[in-house]
Amino acid sequence: MTALPEHDHCRFCGDAVPFDMRYCSMECYRGDEARMKRERRNGILFAAAAIASVAAIAAAGILLS
Repeated sequence: MTALPEHDHCRFCGDAVPFDMRYCSMECYRGDEARMKRERRNGILFAAAAIASVAAIAAAGILLS
């Protein structure tokens, strides 16, 4: 078995990159930035929906008592 040179993998597409690099291209960097932005937005929307749901249930409980 031959030894592979030290390498890492692109955080976006998984291609092999030199050990000190995180992405293989600017396209992958931009794609990963967009993915992280979507994930942050979705997390904020989920938290807001959860808070609104709890508030609605609490309000319904108070009004129906």
